[in-house]
Amino acid sequence: MEGAVRKVLNRRDRRKLATRQALLDATLALLASRSIDALSVDEIAEMQPGGARLMDELAHRYWVLYYAAKGGNWDLARYMERESEKLLAILGTARPKYAADLDVFVKENLGPLDAAIRARDWPAFEAAYRRGIEASDVYHAKYNKSFLRFRLPDHPPEWFDLGPR
Repeated sequence: MEGAVRKVLNRRDRRKLATRQALLDATLALLASRSIDALSVDEIAEMQPGGARLMDELAHRYWVLYYAAKGGNWDLARYMERESEKLLAILGTARPKYAADLDVFVKENLGPLDAAIRARDWPAFEAAYRRGIEASDVYHAKYNKSFLRFRLPDHPPEWFDLGPR
């Protein structure tokens, strides 16, 4: 059992896991197969989310953020902005080579978004939001990942009530 779980959790195969649930199931199986005291630091590190998973979550939050603000649900927009900052901080820790640029991105792009949200200023918000997308494209190109380009879906997510509160 433990060998099969290790195979699922090695770095190459971990990327193949299609869902968070699969990673959670594999992690729980590994933990159940041995004492928690026996996990090495490297094994624990292997269980941590990679940059692609964090960025996927960020893209969803950035999507919700836009439509929450557009719908007047400024509290939800503020929540998604704060959670986006947290994700970028985690990414900076997990991938230190990006940390300085992530800090600049937060200051120059999420900072103005936060100010517009607090002011409930839709025109300022929309302009800051679009600048954030442009900056994201620039950073992705800097790291030879210009194939990664966020595009705002033309419809709001259906799983949130985005109306004013």
